[in-house]
Amino acid sequence: MNEKGLTLVELVGVVVLIAVVSMLTFPALSNLRKNNNEKEFKTYEDMMVEYARSVPNYRSKTNICLNQLGIKKINDNMTCNGYVKVTNNNLKAYLTCSQAGKTLYTTSGYSLPSGC
Repeated sequence: MNEKGLTLVELVGVVVLIAVVSMLTFPALSNLRKNNNEKEFKTYEDMMVEYARSVPNYRSKTNICLNQLGIKKINDNMTCNGYVKVTNNNLKAYLTCSQAGKTLYTTSGYSLPSGC
């Protein structure tokens, strides 16, 4: 007998195998992407704090707005607003970012002060 193709059972087996591998892979990749996005925002907050240290007389201020820091935008399609709160020589960044009307990230305790 001359076999030149796959049987239906072999084809179904391959499709099932691909489906199982996909079901195991896609959730892991989704979680990895979510974690990387969160790290991106946390890194941006760290940059805000470092940039705030370069503002003249930053210790005498209570808040330094994101637009005063001169930091490059995270993404051209994303809108971010935030500030760095200065208390007793401690700096803490607060950030909120949205895209197409959907909030992507907000720092816990975020409340935009007047003037920002």
